[in-house]
Amino acid sequence: MRSLVVAAFAALALFASCHAAPAGLANDAVAYCKATGNIDAPDKAYGGPAVPGWMVKALYTPEEIKAQTAAGVDPSRAIVWRCMGGKIWACVQGNAPICGKADQYKTPTKAIREFCASQPNAEVIPLSVIGHENPMIYDWSCKGKQPTIGKQIFTVDARGFPAELWKAIAP
Repeated sequence: MRSLVVAAFAALALFASCHAAPAGLANDAVAYCKATGNIDAPDKAYGGPAVPGWMVKALYTPEEIKAQTAAGVDPSRAIVWRCMGGKIWACVQGNAPICGKADQYKTPTKAIREFCASQPNAEVIPLSVIGHENPMIYDWSCKGKQPTIGKQIFTVDARGFPAELWKAIAP
């Protein structure tokens, strides 16, 4: 019986070692990004904390951390991170998904065209019309009844994200 138990544990250990991520890689965000290169969000190969504590300190001042903590808010809740060029890039988003891939379209949607038809010369087209699933990089308005791109708000990085909202960070 004892040899059966030992054999079962040995088989389990062999199985675990064959299916485990390389030591230190899956739990360390820096090593994960260095090995992964480019990925838009951590995948199942990363087994570390969703937002390591050092990321909070890299993105918030001590005063901001203290204020959020005092208000009962976890500062890490608004942090998203990804890997680009083997480095960690992070973004802090509030209540809107500003850290996603950018909408780069230059052709107005049906909703934008309809809005301008009903609101000629509107200086601003609301996000409820434009859509806020992804950050927009252009400022849309209406010239008469025609949708027009006013200015570019953000540039886009190599992976399609608003560059001004993302920051390379390290512990």
